[in-house]
Amino acid sequence: MTLAASRSVSSLGSRAEQIERLRSESFDLLVVGGGITGAGVAWDAAARGLRVALIERADYAGGTSSRSSKLIHGGLRYLAQGHLTLTREAVRERGRLQRLAPHLVDLLPFAFPVFGGPAERLKLTAGLWLYDAFATGSGAPRHAWLDREATLSLAPGLRREGLSGAFIYHDARTDDARMVVEVLRAAAGAGAAVANYVAMQELLTAKGRAVGVAAEDRMGQTAFEVRARMVVLAAGVWLDKLVPPASSGTRVRPAKGVHLFLTPGRVPSATALYLSTTSDGRLVFVIPWLGRTMVGTTDTAHTGDLVSPRATAADLRYLLDAVNRAFPAAGFTAADVLSSQAGLRPLISEAEGSSGNTAALSREDRIFETETGALAIAGGKLTTFRRMGEKVVNRVAQRLDGPHGTGPSTTDRFPLAGFPTPLDPRAFASWRAAALAAVSPVQRRRRARLIERYGAHYPALEAMIAAEPPLGDDLVPGEPFLKAEVAYAIRHEQAVTIADVLSQRLRLALLTRDHGRGAATKVADLLAREHGWDATRRAQALTDYEADVMQYAVPT
Repeated sequence: MTLAASRSVSSLGSRAEQIERLRSESFDLLVVGGGITGAGVAWDAAARGLRVALIERADYAGGTSSRSSKLIHGGLRYLAQGHLTLTREAVRERGRLQRLAPHLVDLLPFAFPVFGGPAERLKLTAGLWLYDAFATGSGAPRHAWLDREATLSLAPGLRREGLSGAFIYHDARTDDARMVVEVLRAAAGAGAAVANYVAMQELLTAKGRAVGVAAEDRMGQTAFEVRARMVVLAAGVWLDKLVPPASSGTRVRPAKGVHLFLTPGRVPSATALYLSTTSDGRLVFVIPWLGRTMVGTTDTAHTGDLVSPRATAADLRYLLDAVNRAFPAAGFTAADVLSSQAGLRPLISEAEGSSGNTAALSREDRIFETETGALAIAGGKLTTFRRMGEKVVNRVAQRLDGPHGTGPSTTDRFPLAGFPTPLDPRAFASWRAAALAAVSPVQRRRRARLIERYGAHYPALEAMIAAEPPLGDDLVPGEPFLKAEVAYAIRHEQAVTIADVLSQRLRLALLTRDHGRGAATKVADLLAREHGWDATRRAQALTDYEADVMQYAVPT
């Protein structure tokens, strides 16, 4: 792959143009929901040549898909629960996504300290051998055992009582919201019409069958219809509200997961951790992420607000207590927490008894059919989104074109972020080294950062800076974000609010103690310039952002 080959830029297109397409064109498939599941369905369908539309009621990845544990992983916990098929599929998808989005899927070592006796070590050994077997051919190193002293050298301050050592195994982290945008760009590049802030009002039917939806542009406050031969609902925890089940009960059960973002370097460990030190025996991750340390997650039933769920003081105590048990002398308190984030998993509602224990519910996905013939998908994991999209589109294709459909999925060999061919980690490292060697040492750091976030699209941002040098300025002093990234999000990724930029595209709302407020006025200025806002509209955008980021506040 040459550098010249990476200069093409796919774009989500302007909202106005895409909404006009939604109004005027007729589609084979309409996807409702712009999280990772809906994005995966749209990508797979468009790559097969179907005429595809996708609408999202808020911003892309604004719900569950920006609030995950940021992992592309098989899930050791699911293996322990006996979900072998789910774990095998997830580990294999991890390997695929490493090649399709090598800049976003970053394999890193995890330490799993063992505080039990020989029985616990033996159980984990068996599970990790199976995990390694599932990952054969992916390039991930096999697990290893560290004795007690080596473990304490890796993680100074780790609890000594009962510690026998630690297993080292590998999984991958990502920026979940960034992944959604890249998948949607791939769908748009294959011809899909996509628009955020377009809400489904109701299904349209003809002779009892779904033929599209009545929709509302929530920015322009105008109503219109989107016509399609098939409708897929990928609305996550909103599914039952959009289309209530025909019988009593629910399809989806929301489960709240909370993550905390800690000040850099606060956790004394040279690697990511998987800890069994919670009060109830659940496992929590401690992961270096975008220069901070993320701790999570909880797993509790949720019956409240679906739009902006909040972490509670109990959630905060639960996670801090787990880290304090692992590092008794560290004394973690709320003062170490920069921000908190709560997300809702759309788990399949099934016989779970009356205990309310969402941790026991399966993370497998399920496809439903409504009375009108629309399909719906719920459950699943960030890691398996591509495979979920493939399964849904297989069903859609059979409906549209008979038993042979439109041909097999191609997304397992369809790279993201402008790469013309899939790259394994070694090939990506070589490509990255060549890209960095082509510029001066002064420019190298900035280019490395842009590659990390935008993959082979990085030349588009450099071209913007060359055309308008002030866009090369830092957005926030001391943070590796450029004004060009804001302009890029507005022009190519349909960012239309300050939160779209700072919460979903750049993640500054999670990474700073002021939740991005220090950058909000600069973002408002660029939005006003790009969208032609007057002073009143700009001021309202700042007010809206202030209300939005309250959800990331540290509970008291």
